[in-house]
Amino acid sequence: MWATVAVAAGLIVLLGLGTWQLERRAWKQQLIENRTQRIAAAAVDFADIAAGADPCELEYRPIRLAGRFDDRRSLKLLNRTRAGRAGFHVITPLAAEGGDIVVPVDRGWVPLGGTVAPAPAGLVSVTGYVRRFAAPGWFTPDNEPASGAWFYLDRGQLAAALGSTNIAPFYVQQAPGADRPGTYPQGAVPEVALRNPHLQYALTWYALAVALLVIYVVFHARRGAGEE
Repeated sequence: MWATVAVAAGLIVLLGLGTWQLERRAWKQQLIENRTQRIAAAAVDFADIAAGADPCELEYRPIRLAGRFDDRRSLKLLNRTRAGRAGFHVITPLAAEGGDIVVPVDRGWVPLGGTVAPAPAGLVSVTGYVRRFAAPGWFTPDNEPASGAWFYLDRGQLAAALGSTNIAPFYVQQAPGADRPGTYPQGAVPEVALRNPHLQYALTWYALAVALLVIYVVFHARRGAGEE
């Protein structure tokens, strides 16, 4: 009796875990599709979304904005790789035209040892993608703004470092094409692909459930044969 109860409980757990992994897989596939659709959508104007913008609803949408870069306050976002090469991203604040909002612009990637071209002077037009400020991962080091060591973008820390209380609720990842070939930083289209191994995980849990059931059947078959 105890074996039957234990096996039944084990099967419920294993099948539940397998089903949960399939649900996670479907959720992640939908997330990738939503991001892909947003990147392909028409560009929005910063002036239309400056007030009350929801970064979660707008993330990955193309955006156009105009303003003036403050290259003196550029900072480096460290530990960024491209095609296996180590480097960093250059973040430059942009004073948006027609208001007092400061928009951090991720101008792109620079390899270690590469020369950073200065941000263009004067009134400029920037095309990029809306990106929201995200919480750091478990293994992301803490920012050290005083020493210039930035590992993720935090709106509050940026406001303090840039001396502005009116930071946009999102930052802009500059699109490729603004930089000259062979120069840095180099913009890029946001990466929307996500690691999605949940089908393999689901099959593993289902396989364990089948194995448990087989062991149970064999156990009772041998027990019955011994009793006879």
